[in-house]
Amino acid sequence: MIIVRSLVDDKIVVNEGPEGLRRALINEAPDWINLITPTEEDIDAVCSTLGLHELAIRDSLDEDQPPKLEEYGEHIFFIVHSPVAKAWTQARRIAVFLHPNWVLTVQRTAESDAMDAIAARVEQDPQHLLPSPDMLAHVVIDHMTAGFEGLTADLLEDITKLEDQVLADASPKSMEAILHMRRRVIGLARVTRSQRDVCGALCRLRHPALSDQVMPYLRNVYDHILRVFELLESAREGMSVTRDAYLAVVNNRLSEIMRTLTIIATVMMPLSLLAGVFGMNFKSMPFLDSPAGFWITLAVMTGLAFAMLAYFRRLKWF
Repeated sequence: MIIVRSLVDDKIVVNEGPEGLRRALINEAPDWINLITPTEEDIDAVCSTLGLHELAIRDSLDEDQPPKLEEYGEHIFFIVHSPVAKAWTQARRIAVFLHPNWVLTVQRTAESDAMDAIAARVEQDPQHLLPSPDMLAHVVIDHMTAGFEGLTADLLEDITKLEDQVLADASPKSMEAILHMRRRVIGLARVTRSQRDVCGALCRLRHPALSDQVMPYLRNVYDHILRVFELLESAREGMSVTRDAYLAVVNNRLSEIMRTLTIIATVMMPLSLLAGVFGMNFKSMPFLDSPAGFWITLAVMTGLAFAMLAYFRRLKWF
């Protein structure tokens, strides 16, 4: 589907289909062309009318294409991502062709919250956005990038809760939660890294399709995505610290258990020795025929046990 929005006499005129595209371009007014789930006919019409390079249009329809930026003569081609809520390794892809007289957006799916928001903003301020294709392109990038901040904020909050949980009670499920959280951080950082590179390249690019007025806005978007990426890098380091803290807590707990078992085993060694000695079947042994022999031996063993525990306590072993 081809939808063309043009500003004619301060009013938005909407044309659809290949004929609508040609009719809109005849008026020589700046246009926003939105290509939604395009058919072969739509692609041929757009390529022949706008003079798009076949490699660029092929990349715009590639579902696995990462964010990128290319120059093709009079127009610029770039791909930006918008994150899918709670899907940390997935993103929606929007391709943008920017020309001094028009901007073309290509979306593979009919449903896109970001594109709906952009259309609503154009409806509210057509006199400012439609006459300036580069400003409209900035709005597209801004809306596509804005979702990363919300996801990153949620992720950082979850990491903080996980850190508190690990320090309070490092259970076996904690390591599973740490690894899952680390995958979330890495997945979002991977998507954000390419978006950062595209925004940075746009800020440095000098092209007729980009005016000096739009540069501060592009730099602002770049600052936002750069801050998000830096937060994700900090989050990844934080996950490493959380993992180390979990391992330290587990090792300390294991050390406590081993120390307790060692103390018990050490105390039992002389007691076992005494029990073994007086358990030997000799006819002549001290206290063997004495009625108080058992209680004397038991008292010696108890005293020896308490003496060893007091000695270990003095050494601060427990």
